[in-house]
Amino acid sequence: MTVVLLLIAFLFQQPAQQPNRPTDPKDPMPPANLDYFVGAWSFDWNVPESPLGPAGKMKGTETYKKILSGQKYESEIQGEGPEGPFQGRAITSYDEKEKLVTRYEIFSYGVSAFKSGPIGGDLGGYYTIYWESAPFRKEGKTIKLKGKTQMLSPAHYRLLLEISVDGGPYTSLGNPWFRKVDPKAAG
Repeated sequence: MTVVLLLIAFLFQQPAQQPNRPTDPKDPMPPANLDYFVGAWSFDWNVPESPLGPAGKMKGTETYKKILSGQKYESEIQGEGPEGPFQGRAITSYDEKEKLVTRYEIFSYGVSAFKSGPIGGDLGGYYTIYWESAPFRKEGKTIKLKGKTQMLSPAHYRLLLEISVDGGPYTSLGNPWFRKVDPKAAG
């Protein structure tokens, strides 16, 4: 009986999951998966006064879904800001070969922007999108945005935004946090 138990224990023993070697800087970065964003995310953002609007708190949700056979992502934005309720829509795409993310967004408060930039990551699964917008006009001013989207965990990401007005220096436009509405769905 003891021999049978030892044989069963030996057959079902799981080997320890030890890496064969430490990670090497030359190891390829695993490709980013923008399915990360699919689902609903709540956000809160303390915005400074700018040509985009008055200072105050913006809160709301952004809900992403895959479109066009999963090649692109559409999001719907619903929120409340210093000037009242607002809505928006965005289309995001990812070119895996070029490691390039593009996003076109339009909001009910009169702003639309095209942003693009590279995505980079590390072997631990943290990814950052470094983006810049094409110039656009608002209230007679030429606006340019730049920033980064930090994909920090399955349930949180953060934006770091800067604004340039009429070719002036970039200044902070705030750092909103996005939290997965149902973190269990984040995987």
